[in-house]
Amino acid sequence: MAQTSINSAEKMLNNGEIEKARVVFLQHEKQPIAMEYLGDIASFNKNWDEAIEYYEGLLDLDSENAMYNFKLGGAMGMKAYYGSKFQAALLLGDIKEYLKKAAELDPKHKEARRALVELYMQLPSIVGGSKTIAESYASDLDRINQVDALLADAYIYKIQEYRDLSKNKYNDAIRAAIRKPELVSRNYLKYELGEAAAINEIQLDAGKKFLEEYIENYGYKDLKSPAWAYLRLAQIERMQNNQEIALKYIERSLKIDPDFDKALIEKQKIQRL
Repeated sequence: MAQTSINSAEKMLNNGEIEKARVVFLQHEKQPIAMEYLGDIASFNKNWDEAIEYYEGLLDLDSENAMYNFKLGGAMGMKAYYGSKFQAALLLGDIKEYLKKAAELDPKHKEARRALVELYMQLPSIVGGSKTIAESYASDLDRINQVDALLADAYIYKIQEYRDLSKNKYNDAIRAAIRKPELVSRNYLKYELGEAAAINEIQLDAGKKFLEEYIENYGYKDLKSPAWAYLRLAQIERMQNNQEIALKYIERSLKIDPDFDKALIEKQKIQRL
């Protein structure tokens, strides 16, 4: 009966009925699968402390699970990102530890390596940042997933402010994703590719397609609200001088988040066309 109940909650979750699913999972929160889903839901809701508590509980049960390590490191990383500099400093060692362990435990763990590339590029060298280490994790991705590898390379160049090199890598990532759709192995990659198209003004039609698919398949595992995807669609339509369509998308973005400052600024740009 418990398994039937959990299966039912999984279907709710995948259908976007997140709160209903959470209520069911809470009835079975001592079971690892329910704990993991509850941690994922807490992460989706940006309740980082709650997510961390669930993931720590899972690691108490299985400390050698790569996904548990990744999810705990990721939740701590997001808490550090949204919190104070003092909080970030306190969490930094643990974030590195869990993400690195996830990568060590699973030689094919793409998300852990992408997270480590960004972490080591964002940190100043005085607190452990390292372009060399970031590049080594990006190199790992070459043998795992070409799209992830190209996006990681693009990010490294972006942080170094090598704009042309970064743009070229983003362009290559979009081309690889079009050529081999199976490499787009998780929905969030579609947002990343669409965002890259919008920001760098490259392959705009492909970017629109990725963003539309991201919105259509949006779920609890995705990091960016559809408000962001609609913003990027609006930007692309503005670049193509499609004022009416651009306004339609920016209004959808603002309907989701009326206080979205970037969307409000974009709306002004569109209205000036």
